[in-house]
Amino acid sequence: MKRFAKTPVYAGLLLACAVGLAACGSDDNNTTTSNSGTPGATGNTGNTTGGAWQTATTGDVSIKFAAYNGTEKIDCTSTTKLGTKQRAVQIEDFRFYISNVSLIKADGTREALKLKQANDYNYTSNDGKNTVSLIDLEQKGVGECDGSAATNAVIEGTVPAGSYTGVEMTLGVPFELNHLNAADATTPRVLQNAVHPSMSWNWRGGRKFTNIQFDQNENVDPSAWESAEGKDGKAEEGSVRLHLGSTGCVGNPAEGTPISSCKAPNRVTVTLAGFNPASQVVAFDAGALFNYDISSKAEGAGGCMSGATDAACAKPFEALALDWKVDGSGTGVAVAGKTQKVLKAVTP
Repeated sequence: MKRFAKTPVYAGLLLACAVGLAACGSDDNNTTTSNSGTPGATGNTGNTTGGAWQTATTGDVSIKFAAYNGTEKIDCTSTTKLGTKQRAVQIEDFRFYISNVSLIKADGTREALKLKQANDYNYTSNDGKNTVSLIDLEQKGVGECDGSAATNAVIEGTVPAGSYTGVEMTLGVPFELNHLNAADATTPRVLQNAVHPSMSWNWRGGRKFTNIQFDQNENVDPSAWESAEGKDGKAEEGSVRLHLGSTGCVGNPAEGTPISSCKAPNRVTVTLAGFNPASQVVAFDAGALFNYDISSKAEGAGGCMSGATDAACAKPFEALALDWKVDGSGTGVAVAGKTQKVLKAVTP
């Protein structure tokens, strides 16, 4: 099947990235604001069962992730119906960064999860203040997946042994790590483009917090997408994606000026009260993310690249409870009183 990276739409988006970095991934302020006004939290996704749970005596914790479309678990072999018009699609890529995981006690206090190791998928900053992990739920060569050959669906770490009632994490890369040079061998491997291709834009733009992409399954659903570009008189294969990242960043590391801030950070801190890692997984719900007519040109051809005025970002940002406005005045922080709907606790 045709790859989106070769289509005219994608070429245009890449040109937009090159000309106006703010439209394709610059990084913003260091914190986000929660629905309640607390720095860093976008609110509880809900749908979890109450009650405390105990860690192992060693304090070891494993948090598992899975790709979902509504209640349907999906993978590279799946054909699933996505969007309000239920178009048949397959995963091409399904990777996202999770940072600064902590466990919640009954009194509401947090214990930071200490990652067990630094490797291609996990890193802890030298000062211990930030952690980042890449969740990779696709496998190149299986079905239509075209991201990377390896996979990673678990974050493993330790906390003081005891009783906990939930988990909190951030979808995105911490500001302090986001603008490291992806081509530099001294950059943590989880953030290197050579290790994880297509997860970075540039120094100013930083990382793609999410690289979620679906392609039309033309064998099951051959009807052309209105949003698909034409080539040689024929419609190309339809595609939809979310490349979430910070935008409107100030500075240019390539010229020796560090990034000082970004207009829209676009990080989402998720609180799952009642989450039990022994019996539940964190589901990334593509159905909630792409809850619109993904084949419609009016609703956004090709999906969202985090552009400040990109119409395709309206519904995904709404699902993530991030402030986005069609006139470009969105702040990229949590909308007060709104709850993100994408990351959820699910009992398989």
